[in-house]
Amino acid sequence: MLSVLLAGLAFSSGCGRSGEPFPVHAFIAAPDNLQGNRYQLEAEVDAQLNWREGVGRIIAVRPLKGDVRLPIFIADSLKANLLVAQRYRFAISVRKGGLLYVEHLDKL
Repeated sequence: MLSVLLAGLAFSSGCGRSGEPFPVHAFIAAPDNLQGNRYQLEAEVDAQLNWREGVGRIIAVRPLKGDVRLPIFIADSLKANLLVAQRYRFAISVRKGGLLYVEHLDKL
């Protein structure tokens, strides 16, 4: 029982590495259908679009398996140093309005 609880806590804190791959085309077609869901997205940083101190940044990424460009939000609390062309595995959730919110990231 304790191991199940610890595994659940690890995933909810972003430490879980397994997860459903982000369905890029389903998101593009109808982002609101994915609200509340969590996924893994392997992508390369394409550009920083906006940054607000104490809040976070919006960056554009290109999924490693795909040819689209997606905006994602990374909170300042993650203390991430990102550079264009770096590749990451992002644990993301789909929030209201189709906001892709990064909960955890690991450099590939």
